[in-house]
Amino acid sequence: MSNVAKDSVGDLGRHVPALSSALRPRPEDELREWGGSPLVRGKRVLDLGCGDGRLALGVAPLAIRVEGIDPDPEAISAAKRNARKAGVRNVRFAAGAAQHLPHRDASFDVVILSWTL
Repeated sequence: MSNVAKDSVGDLGRHVPALSSALRPRPEDELREWGGSPLVRGKRVLDLGCGDGRLALGVAPLAIRVEGIDPDPEAISAAKRNARKAGVRNVRFAAGAAQHLPHRDASFDVVILSWTL
């Protein structure tokens, strides 16, 4: 199990091993189930519990910008590596918890989360 960020809400964000990414739907399939590309097209998107960045990177080509946040620093490192490998430039990842977002109100047009408890 990876190291997990801790704060006043206790133990957060135990990262599911990367192998689990293979079990999750492709981002385009998942997005289609939520209503398709209009959900994120041309919008500022926040991905809560982004893990390795699978969904954030999947919606990035449609969005103006995507911010991914996850309490697991190892997951954020993986997300950053995945973004670099994919050459995606409109995505930023940071370690943190949904309970303590570092953003002002109305910073995003839509918030997404997938496979997050």
